Amino acid sequence: MDEAEAAPTHIAEGVALAHRRLLADDSIQFDLPTYQQPQPPEWLKPLADFLQWLAPYMIYIFWTTVIAGAAVILLLVILELRGVAWRFPWQRKAEEIVPEKNWRPDAAVAQTLLSEADALAARGEYDEAVHLLLRRSVEDISQRMPHFLRPSLTARDIAGATLLPTLARDAFAEIARIVEAALFARKPVGADGWREARDAYERFAFRNAWA
Repeated sequence: MDEAEAAPTHIAEGVALAHRRLLADDSIQFDLPTYQQPQPPEWLKPLADFLQWLAPYMIYIFWTTVIAGAAVILLLVILELRGVAWRFPWQRKAEEIVPEKNWRPDAAVAQTLLSEADALAARGEYDEAVHLLLRRSVEDISQRMPHFLRPSLTARDIAGATLLPTLARDAFAEIARIVEAALFARKPVGADGWREARDAYERFAFRNAWA
């Protein structure tokens, strides 16, 4: 056998010898233990069991949560577009503190307004006179609760606001009702409607409605 043929045999024998030595080396571990999944501690087992039981239903819970969240967002958008003053509970609590307990419309300003409205009514302009009372009532409310009124709020929304004192709210609601009837039902205010609105504004501005 020449040197060219003996070389591969010599190399193979060397590799085999090295392999046997490697296997005989106790410092090297070839048989790895089977992986054992760690067990949760005893105090965590109830939660782990619950999550394992819940796993098949997670997809339904996920989509239910997504749909519910979208519905809530849509509801808030609709309320905002309709001018409903929706607030979180802590925001409502803060708003209830805003109004001043001893505040009331300025009597001199209210009397001047009534004189202007009386002049309109004397000319038969009852609709304009009642509108004037409504606008002034809204201004009075905005002075007492500046953070409550928003441009999107309607007179009906304001009339239903529980932040207003009951007497003031009822008087404002009567004025708003007469104005809405004139605007939407095409019902002229007339002398009777004017007297009702004027009396309601007097209750709103003068008769302890804000006490």
